[in-house]
Amino acid sequence: MTNYLTSPKEKVLDWLRTLRLPDQHCRYQFSKDSDDTIFSTCFALFILDLFKETKQFTEDERKQWVSYIQGFQNKEYGYFEPQVYYHTDKERNSYQLTCFCLSALKILDAEPKFPLSFVEQWRTPDDVKRYLYEKDCHLGKPGSGNKAMFLAIFLTYEYERTGEAYFLDKVNAWFELHDESQNVNGLWGKGVKSSFFRGLQNGFHQLLIYFYWHKQTNRIDRTLDIVLKLQDKDGYFAPTPGGEACHDYDATHILVNAYNILDYRRKDIRQSLRRAYHALLQNQNADGGFCQSKKKPDSIIDMMRFVPFCLYGNTPYVWYYRLRRVVGTVVRTDFTIYTGWTQKNREWHQSNLWDTWFRCLALAEIAHTIDDKALDDFRNVQFHKTPGLGHFLK
Repeated sequence: MTNYLTSPKEKVLDWLRTLRLPDQHCRYQFSKDSDDTIFSTCFALFILDLFKETKQFTEDERKQWVSYIQGFQNKEYGYFEPQVYYHTDKERNSYQLTCFCLSALKILDAEPKFPLSFVEQWRTPDDVKRYLYEKDCHLGKPGSGNKAMFLAIFLTYEYERTGEAYFLDKVNAWFELHDESQNVNGLWGKGVKSSFFRGLQNGFHQLLIYFYWHKQTNRIDRTLDIVLKLQDKDGYFAPTPGGEACHDYDATHILVNAYNILDYRRKDIRQSLRRAYHALLQNQNADGGFCQSKKKPDSIIDMMRFVPFCLYGNTPYVWYYRLRRVVGTVVRTDFTIYTGWTQKNREWHQSNLWDTWFRCLALAEIAHTIDDKALDDFRNVQFHKTPGLGHFLK
C-alpha cells in the first residue's frame, strides 16, 4: 500500500506550496527561479483542482482567486490578456489565456465579468469556416490545431451558456469543415509529416473537441495505430528521449478515449497505457514537481547513447524524425523551452507548473481507464467540466 505522506500527489502539493508568493493565495511562480503570470496562476489552480484541493478553499480565498483572474479580462472585447505579451502571436496568447481563464472560473463557480464580445466576429457558420480556412486548420498547419480548438471552445461555451441554436449551428459548421478535410489517418494535413509526430500533436486539439461533444471521429482506429507506433522503448510518445509533456499527454488522451470508444486493439492499448504510466512517473523530480525530460542529450558524444532510442520500432520515418529532433536538441545554443507564458524560459529537467499539470493529467486519465491497483495514486482526482485541456469524461 502506498504511504499517503510520500505519495506522488503529496509530493506535488508540497512542491506547489514552495512556488506560492508570500501572502498571496493565487500567485505562483512558474518554476523555482521563474516569474509569476496569470498563466502560472491558472496552472497552479488546475493542479490544486485535479487533486480536489479547491474543495478546501474558504469563501474569502475563492473570491480572491476569482477577482484576480477576472482582472485580466479586456472590458471592451471580453477576451483575457496577459499583463505582458511574451508570445509573438498575440492572438494565440490571448485566446489561449481566455480558454484557461474560462476553465479556471468554472472551477471557482464564477463567470467572466464582461461578455465575450469578441465572439461576435464569427456571426455566421460561414464566418467560422472562413476563419478555419484562413488559419489553414484544414491543412494541418503547425499551430492551427490550437486556433481551431480555441474557436470551438468559445462557441461551445456560448452555446452552453445561452442555449441559443445559432451557436450550435456554428459548432456544427466547425465539425463540417473538419469532417470534410480529415486525412486517411484521421488527422489533418497532407504528406508524411501530417501522419506522425507533428500531425498528431497538432490534430490532437481538434480531436479533443470531438471527444467532448461525443462526435464520431472518422478513422479513429487509424489514429490509434499511429499513436501506438510512436511509443518508444521506455513508454513515452515524444520524438526526444525521456518524453515531452505535450506529446505524452496528447497521445495518452487519444488512447484513453479510443479505449472507451472502440472495440479495437484494447489489449494493446492497456499494455501501452501501463508502460506510459510508469514512464511518466519517472519525470517527477526529487522536489516533487514534474519536468519535461531528464534525458535530454547535451553533446554529440552524449547523443550517441540514444541511437537505440531513435531506431526503436519498425517505422523508418519515426526513426528519421527522432534522430532529427535529438540532433536538434544538441546543436541549438538555447537549451531552454520557450512557451510565451513567462519572461523566463524553463529548462528541460526543471520542475514547473505546466509539465506537472500535464503529466499528472495523463497519469490520472490512465488510472481512470484501466483497472490496475498499481495506479491508485492518481485515481482520487477530478477533471475539468469545461471543454479543452483538462477535460476527461471518466
